[in-house]
Amino acid sequence: MKNVRTAGKLCKQPKAVARKFKTGVKQLRQNFILASDKKWVNGTEIKYLFLKGPDKQKKVVRQAFAHWKSLGIGISFKEVSSKSDSMVRIGFDLSDGSWSYVGREVLTISKTMATMNFGWDLTTAYGMTTALHEIGHTIGFQHEHQSPISGITWDTKAVYTEFSGSPNFWSKAEINVNILSKLPANQVQGSAWDPKSIMEYEFGAGLVMAPAKYKVGIFPPGILSANDIKGIKAFYPSEKINSIKKILPHISNPINANSGEQNDFLFTATATQKYTFQTKGEQDTVMVIFEKGKKENDYLAGDDDSGLEKNAKIVLPLVKGRKYLINIRVMYAQKNKSGELIIR
Repeated sequence: MKNVRTAGKLCKQPKAVARKFKTGVKQLRQNFILASDKKWVNGTEIKYLFLKGPDKQKKVVRQAFAHWKSLGIGISFKEVSSKSDSMVRIGFDLSDGSWSYVGREVLTISKTMATMNFGWDLTTAYGMTTALHEIGHTIGFQHEHQSPISGITWDTKAVYTEFSGSPNFWSKAEINVNILSKLPANQVQGSAWDPKSIMEYEFGAGLVMAPAKYKVGIFPPGILSANDIKGIKAFYPSEKINSIKKILPHISNPINANSGEQNDFLFTATATQKYTFQTKGEQDTVMVIFEKGKKENDYLAGDDDSGLEKNAKIVLPLVKGRKYLINIRVMYAQKNKSGELIIR
């Protein structure tokens, strides 16, 4: 796929709210939490809804979702027709540029609002590149050139001049957020910068001062790189780390996972009533519950206790005989400290 720029238009990210930790949360613990902060639990089916838009544009986005899924990863995507069922809502507002919230940020956005937008024609050669890039954000990946590992030294004045003019017309603040500002080192996974990544911008000559080889510009090919594929398979493996364990209420169920790993449980409701799902112990976790269906799983609720002196807790009314998946990703596990899940 040839990476043909659409008159220099680039993805412009919404400003994210940085996670703040209370005094006393040690740096190592913060590092583990932030490294996986916006990623989904493995096994999630991300449901997306198209807002008003041309069918030809929607077709490209569907193909891009299918391409990510074809890699054999542990998350999937399903198009839905109701805002109430959606996690991701996709607009085609040509006045708003192309952008997406990152990973689980989408769950904090009102169901009345878009979480992703495409601001130019996707039926061009650059369209699939754009769609793959924005979906990359939705599944939890940031801009590659903002990695502190990149070692890029910018000609700041040239960057401001380039992107404050046509066709982006960005403010200095927007240029900082999307180009010049580096991501905190503890939010970056991997050990090397990938200039070929689908999450890398294309930059013309005269913007990069170092490394010297990129003074002529950075020109990613516009397709998923080998490192993109390796990275997403590592974080969302197609095979679960642990097999799904069937559990009963009022019994301690050990959470046997290290930092960054996941446990998956299956619960069949024994009565139609409210149930409380709660983790115990000193692990930092993200807990998500789905109702298991024959063809798809419905997202019900989630809780994140990372960095807090509390445990994840979800209270839900469930229906007798129906099956429910409880996915628990351990963000940080202290050495020799275990955790458990209890349902009551």
